[in-house]
Amino acid sequence: MRRLGCVLAVLAVLASASCGGGKVVVGVVLPITGEASAYGTSINSGTKLGFDEAIKSRNAPPGLEVIYRDTGSDPKRAAAEAESLFKQGALIVIGGATSPEAKSMIPAAERHGKVVISPSATEPGLAASSNLFFRVYPSDEIEGVVAADFLGVGESAKALLVLKEDISYTKGLLPIFREEYLKHGGKIVAELSIGEGNWDTLLGDTLTKEKPDAIYVAGYGDAILQAIRDLRDKKYEGVVCTTSAIGTADLVWQGGTLVEGVYFPMVKLDMAAPREPLKSFVARYKAANNNLVPDVYAAHGYDAALITLAAIADPRPETTSDLLQRLMSLGDQMGVTGPMAFDGVGNTMHQPRIHCIRAAKVEDCDPRPL
Repeated sequence: MRRLGCVLAVLAVLASASCGGGKVVVGVVLPITGEASAYGTSINSGTKLGFDEAIKSRNAPPGLEVIYRDTGSDPKRAAAEAESLFKQGALIVIGGATSPEAKSMIPAAERHGKVVISPSATEPGLAASSNLFFRVYPSDEIEGVVAADFLGVGESAKALLVLKEDISYTKGLLPIFREEYLKHGGKIVAELSIGEGNWDTLLGDTLTKEKPDAIYVAGYGDAILQAIRDLRDKKYEGVVCTTSAIGTADLVWQGGTLVEGVYFPMVKLDMAAPREPLKSFVARYKAANNNLVPDVYAAHGYDAALITLAAIADPRPETTSDLLQRLMSLGDQMGVTGPMAFDGVGNTMHQPRIHCIRAAKVEDCDPRPL
């Protein structure tokens, strides 16, 4: 577990490496191109807004330089970019839109004794793997339980079909989901890999034979949309629940009527809410992005920037230990997604709720009271 005292002890050997100087470098390493670009571009828009606002209003530390790099959705490239930025003196690198990217960046942080903050990596155990890694998006350990409880209790689904994309994301998420769902007395009637060789026939035969009460679609955006499109083609009318990966504005727009009524866990974030700093963030984001309403990924990117700015504010942290102490002491500060607090191992404290898509908008549809 990450305890502040342990962190300071572990990093004592790094304490002589000063974080000071005339220039303060921060890196942003995200997938702007490639298969994960739907997430990276959204996160990047929020992150950039946060830093640009701070620099314009002179609330950024003097000498701040933010360097943006594209991973191309390739974990090896993410690792190389993080290494390059740490060599250039970056105190913090914001990055790892996906868990494989985030995981690949951790060794560079360990070598240089600096910090990685991921806006959206969710793999279980990732935060606990390094004292230098933090994330502002809830772990699959939480999301998997929320989805399973919704299907097993909220919808009383006794026969469940799982459609999965065979990637590292689902390999971490599904064991947690399965364990929690089975606790409620339900049965997983089959698990099919999305797009496998005889996919269309296999999906149709399984729906006809098993007649599932509900379907859980585990994967990233393109695979989710493919699975839902094929379910609609086969006239499936039961409950469909998927992952938070569908929650980008771009994917909701692409899905159109196909994703109407689809459920998924997500941190509650009502972009029309009057509370601050959310209200002001939405207004400024729309002004900077042709009136586009931000999605949850843009909001987490913005909060990653706010957390970074708080950690490197003047007086600058003189050591990595000072930097970590600041990151572990942000509980009383509010971001647009909620309190900027981390637990003992560097996970966000945010709790997702079930949302659904209605009339091309994401709404809180959780049966649990707020």
